[in-house]
Amino acid sequence: MKNKGMRAILLGLFAGVLNGLLGAGGGIILVRGAEKILPREYHDGRDIFANVLSVMLPISAVSAIAYVLRGSVSGVDFTPFILPAVIGGVGGGMLLSVIDTRLLRLIFSALVVWSGFTMIF
Repeated sequence: MKNKGMRAILLGLFAGVLNGLLGAGGGIILVRGAEKILPREYHDGRDIFANVLSVMLPISAVSAIAYVLRGSVSGVDFTPFILPAVIGGVGGGMLLSVIDTRLLRLIFSALVVWSGFTMIF
């Protein structure tokens, strides 16, 4: 149990650093890590995604505050994204309970591959 707790702490630390550095990526690390650390009886794919989202909220908030304090954020440029993103988040949370976990994993995997491909090229 102690080893599992230490792995969770290290995973969270790594996800936070990655998110703070790149502005993204922490959730990907947490999804894969949580699947390995948490016992199978506690999760299907939906539980993992829901729990990771609850962890990503404070990580993203802290990263955003750091960016604002450094003067890296222009509220004028990004303000139009806020309300649609919140609405999309609520909608995605509602869809989570009805989407098959295999489809959810496929969507997540496709997004990771597409993101990687577009960043390289």
